[in-house]
Formats: sequence, C-alpha cells, structure tokens
Amino acid sequence: IMPPLSPPALRKPTPASYLFSHVLAVTLALACLAWWANASGLDLRIARALFDPALDDFPLRLNRWLDLIGHRMVLALPIGIGLAAVGVAAASYRIPAWRPWRGPALALAATCLTGQVLVNQLKHYTTLPRPYDLDSLGGYTPYPLHWWTWVRAQAGEALPSGHAGAGYSMLTLYFVGWALGRPAWRWGGLALGIAAGVGFSVVRILQGAHFLSQTLWSATLLWFLAALFFYPLIVARPADGGPSRKSRNALGTPAKPGENVGV
Repeated sequence: IMPPLSPPALRKPTPASYLFSHVLAVTLALACLAWWANASGLDLRIARALFDPALDDFPLRLNRWLDLIGHRMVLALPIGIGLAAVGVAAASYRIPAWRPWRGPALALAATCLTGQVLVNQLKHYTTLPRPYDLDSLGGYTPYPLHWWTWVRAQAGEALPSGHAGAGYSMLTLYFVGWALGRPAWRWGGLALGIAAGVGFSVVRILQGAHFLSQTLWSATLLWFLAALFFYPLIVARPADGGPSRKSRNALGTPAKPGENVGV
C-alpha cells in the first residue's frame, strides 16, 4: 500500500508564474543550450576527440556493456514507467487510498509515452545525422546544410536522441513530487532525472551515436511535455495539500451528493 500523503511544504504557483518559469523559461534555456552546442562547433569538437583515425571509427561504438545498458535496455525505461503509471491510475478506482495519485500517474504516463512518440517522429524530419555516419568521421554522409527536411530519405534519424529522451523522461518525477506536495520527492526526482539523462547521453556520445546537441534537444522536449501535462495538477493544487477537490473530481473521484464541482 502506498504511504499516505503528508502536508506539502511547497507554495502553489500562480498560473502566470508557472507558465513563465517552467513551461517557457526552462524550456527556452535548454533549447538555447542545445542550439549553442551545435552552432559553436562544440558538437564536432567532442566527436572528433572521441574518434580514432587509426580505426576509422569510435573505439567504444561496439562496446558490449555500453551497448547493452546504454543502448538496448534504456529504451524500455519510459515505456515501462508509463505503463506502470497507467496501472496505478487504473488501480486507484478500486483502492481509495490511491486516488490522490491518479492525476500525477496519468500525467507521468502521458509525458513518458508522448515523449517517446514525438522523439521517434521528429527524427524523420531533422537532418543532423549520427557522428559515426558523417563522412569526416568514418561514415558516408556529408554534414547537412539545412535543419529540417520533408524527405525522409534525407533525415539524419538522430535528432532528438531517443536514448537521452528515455533518461530525461525521469524528470517527470520532479513534477510528481511537486503535484503530491512531497518536497523530497520533487528535488530527488529532479536529481534522478538529470543524472539519468546525462548518464545515457554520455554513453551514446562516447559511442559516436549522438552529438551533444541532439541529447540536449531531448531534454528540452521532455521537460516541456512534463511541464505542460502537470500544469493543471500543480497550479490547481490547494495550499493545504494534495490535489484540489475540483481536480480530484475531474480526475474521476466521485463527488459527494449535492456537491457542485462545476463552480
């Protein structure tokens, strides 16, 4: 059984402050960082430092452990967590103690699953390839001159990074903790999300599978989605803890007889 929720030590943000700080400001800062990593040449400098001209390849590209943990297993992370969150939301209809978790669980699932769908689709319309595909780094394709393409055959199939996105999907735990009024979970979730995202990004960069900017675009997208999906839960959360009465009823908790939830 999940532990009961304790009163939060977090102030409820106003809609304007939340939209400005979390939906816009953080997203824009991450997007600018991703753009700078590419425009400044940092992407290529890192890739060239990891490339071995004698091998004409990235030495860690086929490392067994990096490939297993950082390439194959990690993609199950957001899907597994998303499906588990759906299970928690479904069980909350039968377990009254879990009802306050329903909204955060659904928002977590929406972020993780939508994030993976968008990452996989955007790859078909961006041109920046993987480092090991560049002709100057042992590959076959020249550096692209344009950012977007509508011709899938010209897509780089690498931006944004799906593996980095899987790690950065853990940023949703920051918002879960905030929505539930758990400061320790909020900041612990932020630390875990950053660590997972950076860790999986480093693995793929070492393998020559992604540029730094491609992983930062994943962080940008996952943060933006989480901030949007959790907006109604965090902004509507009352100062005395937990989801508001109106939010709980809107999420499926039965209203008391005669209770007007539309006001």
